[in-house]
Amino acid sequence: MAKSSVFLLIAVLIYGTFVSVSLSLAQDQPDAPKRDLIDFFWKVIKSKPPRAQDEASRKIRFTIVPVSNPNQERITVSAINMGFYRGDPDSTNMSTVYFYPYTDFAGRYSFSVLSNIWSEKNKWNATGDLKISSNSYDDYGLGSLSSSDNTNELDYNHTRVHLEISRLMGGFFYAGLGYYLDYFEDISMHSPEGVVSDYDKYQYNGGPSFTSSGLVLNLKRDKRKNSNNPQGGYYTSLSFRLYRPFSGSTYSWDALYVDVRKYFPIQTKRRSILAARALYWQSSGEVPYLELPATFNDRESRVGRGYPYSRFRGKTMLYSEAEYRFPISRDGFWGLVLFVNAQSLREPETGNFERINPAAGFGLRIKFNKRSNVNLTIDFAFGKDSFKWNMNIGEFF
Repeated sequence: MAKSSVFLLIAVLIYGTFVSVSLSLAQDQPDAPKRDLIDFFWKVIKSKPPRAQDEASRKIRFTIVPVSNPNQERITVSAINMGFYRGDPDSTNMSTVYFYPYTDFAGRYSFSVLSNIWSEKNKWNATGDLKISSNSYDDYGLGSLSSSDNTNELDYNHTRVHLEISRLMGGFFYAGLGYYLDYFEDISMHSPEGVVSDYDKYQYNGGPSFTSSGLVLNLKRDKRKNSNNPQGGYYTSLSFRLYRPFSGSTYSWDALYVDVRKYFPIQTKRRSILAARALYWQSSGEVPYLELPATFNDRESRVGRGYPYSRFRGKTMLYSEAEYRFPISRDGFWGLVLFVNAQSLREPETGNFERINPAAGFGLRIKFNKRSNVNLTIDFAFGKDSFKWNMNIGEFF
């Protein structure tokens, strides 16, 4: 693991530089009134915005914006974010619902709803992931050593229902159960003549259709007041997924998913954040090809900036990321981020982690809704032999 140690050392040195730069940007100047794109909209149409007290009393806040999709650059996407409180904001986390519809106007589409709901005083937490999609993307095969020159087109339709309910046990610690259902159909692999892809060689490729139906045990600690844009605290989650034929699953397999995130506030005049994340994702048994850990195939489809969807795939994934977020305007309208990440997946032949694939980049932040603290994010990421950009609502993690 010498390579990983060197990479982590480089990452720490880079971020030390980032911190020094941001401290010089955050001068001791008086703060200006907060501003967002909604204020800009009212100014453009030359109308008065709602009164501050009326705006503050609203229970639901909407954010609607076009975003990009990591699967295909050609796809047109929009996103809707809804934030609200189910109790006193001083003692209850903000609940969020994201709706992502997209289409490429050529038969490919997706309708996805992601929810994170908190009850009063955070006694209960319910998360959901509902999706109906028709997908087509380049598949690169298995492992971190796969070449970007050898791609095959993989098509399938996907229906997903993921639900989890957790109960507060004390000290920001939650325990809960869930149910995951994924149905894949019309699976087809298109390879050049004479080429046998990793998908074709894989024993449990699932074609032409299969079902993953399983129970989930989830343990987590969550001290984020607002998951749209955490200003401090931490999030840790340990999820164990059990898929068996008795629950309706085509194959018998398990998955362990460990996600750790920490947010470090840096006390300058204009507060900045250093965010760090580590992910360990392991699958075992008769794991279907499309359910293997892969780039952007995580729970929130946010792992692997700098690479295309499914660029790396394998039975176990190690992933780490760090991001420095700092404002560049006193009114909070403009901000910047600098980030680095690295991913490695087990090789199919040896079962070892043989290569680390790093990426780095920068992003622009525009305050879309100052009440719910939601940013419009535009990121540019550079991986090995790869460049990707993403537009989205809310921070990547």
